[in-house]
Amino acid sequence: MDVQPVESYGNVARASWVLFVRVLTSATLLSLAGIYTLFPTTTAHAEYYVGGYGGLSYPGAFSNVTLSDPTVAGGVSGARVNDLELKSALVGGVKAGYFFISRPWLGLETDVFTLKPDVKQQVVVGGTADGRVFAGTLPSIPLADMAWAANLIIRSPSMSEVFQPYGGIGYALFIANSSQAGESNIHLSHGFNLFAGARYVLTPNWALFGEFKFNRATLNFSEIRGNYSTQIFVFGLMWHFDK
Repeated sequence: MDVQPVESYGNVARASWVLFVRVLTSATLLSLAGIYTLFPTTTAHAEYYVGGYGGLSYPGAFSNVTLSDPTVAGGVSGARVNDLELKSALVGGVKAGYFFISRPWLGLETDVFTLKPDVKQQVVVGGTADGRVFAGTLPSIPLADMAWAANLIIRSPSMSEVFQPYGGIGYALFIANSSQAGESNIHLSHGFNLFAGARYVLTPNWALFGEFKFNRATLNFSEIRGNYSTQIFVFGLMWHFDK
């Protein structure tokens, strides 16, 4: 991974944004094409919805870690270290989607959310490729993570007019933004978003919902690479169109 200096942060951000827009556009077009191919009887009218939510994330251990840091144990490069601890964080996000009239149990959804699971200051133990074993203190590292997910969602609309459980899975694009020692970098990673929840209908258009998410991806940031996973619990409010 290349760490970008502060002065090139704008160029990195612009390049990352262009890549993000291209991926988002491609995924949306492929999803729509797939739906019309697989479900030719779908009508042009659908149940659309938008919503916003907030909650908490509880990340698991950042595992299978490789680390390069000039301040740890006199300087290490590409060293394997023990799992790292990440901080719990607040989560905020928005989502939008629709269910098909001919198949009201099936829908598509796009979801964008952000959180800050910073790396805690901690003692790390590891080894380098040349066989050196070391222990040292890793300082706290700020980490901002934004995720965009394209989800396939299944619900049970016939179970109750008021209470509707649902679940689904989707492709997720993670944008990790971190800084350390005056240097910043942005890195894109692919992963998945697994979720389950329920909606409680208040009116024909308004509904409350609660949701559990599980995310997993391999992240790179500040010369650290490892496997990231987190459990997220959110509550929010949703508006349904065409009801």
